[in-house]
Amino acid sequence: MNKVLIIDDEEDVRLVLGEVFRRAGFEVTVAANGNEGLNVLRDEGGADLVITDVIMPGSDGVETAYDIRMEFPRTKIIVMSGGGNAAPLDYEPGAISTTAYLASATAVGADLTITKPFDREEIVAAARELLAQNRTS
Repeated sequence: MNKVLIIDDEEDVRLVLGEVFRRAGFEVTVAANGNEGLNVLRDEGGADLVITDVIMPGSDGVETAYDIRMEFPRTKIIVMSGGGNAAPLDYEPGAISTTAYLASATAVGADLTITKPFDREEIVAAARELLAQNRTS
């Protein structure tokens, strides 16, 4: 059974994705932020797949993807974003767009980026495809 870790600061997202992946036959663990996620990976000896939100308080998904790639190089990583902006509303010049976050996630080692909302079957199929690459490489 493939192990998946879902990292998202929104509890509803963790619950729904967790249930989707359990029903699809995955062993699921969840974490509320990047630091917690890394600790879970360390405590459990890694995971086959990590699905992380990109915009979270503390360690964002880009940092989290980088840290996972450095410590767990064989773990597949999907970074997801629902939009939004990490900068204060009245600050624009340095504001980082969702597209830039996702591009940065890819640059640091994410295997796939996906924007919310997405279809349940789509994310499960993407996860299975990534994990199949591990078996063929």
